[in-house]
Amino acid sequence: MPETIRAAILSLGTEITNGIINDTHGRFLSAELSAMGIRVERICQMRDDPENIPVVRELVGNHELVIITGGLGPTSDDMTREAIAEAAGVPLRFDEELWGLLTGRYRLSVAEANRKQAFVPEGFHVVPNPLGSAPGLWGHIEGCLLCALPGPPRELEPMFVQSIREVIAEQLHLSIPEEIEASSFLIPEAMLEDACQRSADGVVSWRTRFQPYRISLYIGGGEREQQESFLRSLQEHFGYGLIQPGNIEPARIVFEALREKGWRLTTAESCTGGLIGSLLTEIPGVSSYFWGGFVTYDNQAKERELGVKRTTLEHYGAVSEETALEMAVGALQRSETDIAVAVTGVAGPEGGTAEKPVGIVWIAVACSDGQKMAWRFDFGNRRNAVRRRTAVAALLLVDLMAREPNRLDMVKHWHYS
Repeated sequence: MPETIRAAILSLGTEITNGIINDTHGRFLSAELSAMGIRVERICQMRDDPENIPVVRELVGNHELVIITGGLGPTSDDMTREAIAEAAGVPLRFDEELWGLLTGRYRLSVAEANRKQAFVPEGFHVVPNPLGSAPGLWGHIEGCLLCALPGPPRELEPMFVQSIREVIAEQLHLSIPEEIEASSFLIPEAMLEDACQRSADGVVSWRTRFQPYRISLYIGGGEREQQESFLRSLQEHFGYGLIQPGNIEPARIVFEALREKGWRLTTAESCTGGLIGSLLTEIPGVSSYFWGGFVTYDNQAKERELGVKRTTLEHYGAVSEETALEMAVGALQRSETDIAVAVTGVAGPEGGTAEKPVGIVWIAVACSDGQKMAWRFDFGNRRNAVRRRTAVAALLLVDLMAREPNRLDMVKHWHYS
């Protein structure tokens, strides 16, 4: 093995080359590989096409590691398996065991298009995909390690972290650097980077991965104690709750808090339209702790379903502290649960005023012991971002109210607030 391991990343997909979707794989994979000491020399994007086969041959001949993303689906233009087999000079073999797993998990039909996903280049290994029907592949072609991963980021990234990274380290005789992983919430990526640079001591290193509801932060370099000290400095800078150790989603944090307390939660959503409940119900077993929710988008729904007073809506408006608190209390009373969270805001792009511009959101939490509080946030002017940030903030506030109510005074220091 050469002293410097050279790698190439090939992202396949007509949606990528046509600009329909952004290719995030190059950034993610190059950061991961660089952290392993691998030099990424090329990042290529190509449409789904049989002409990719010569490109795969060329990349394999000039690198010690090639990672291909996409093209592992069941359609006729998914050609990654064929390109790998052709480059390796081996046939495709039907894997009966893999087909059994696919049909058992996804109840796939016996159509030839579905069966295509069970063909594997001879000599290659299958990497299970718990989040999709396209398994990953890895094997060697003339001394080059080639790994193929599914295209959707929600499938690719966990597969790389949980399986492919270890394969690469083992096959290329590398050690995986020891790192601390943390999850950052409601902090802009640039602001997180600035804070990391201020906390840097010249020994500890870091990298980030942007995800829909959080930013994953990986802290490496130095000794474990130095990494932990770096993380603590960030937590002190941003305040309790916004940076938490581990790979954890905000809904999981709430699930653990509710389970710890033995509480049940109810949601009352306006501008998020059920997003908070959707995030919670992605967690198996949450039914023991999540009663359900009210989606009261219209003011009449707020009155009829939650008991918000018409005088409150007329005097203070739907986006107000008073309305948010009445929504939370109404949800709590109607569900007879332990805690309720309510959100109401202006997600945009229309509907804002000088007093309440787009991005203004009120979040209220009420408990069965009579405690209730509300907070005002400004989550920017992009509709999807406003809704995501609102959902995350609401979940974090439930966690605080349940486990650390004495820290609620920190919320006024949260960024975006």
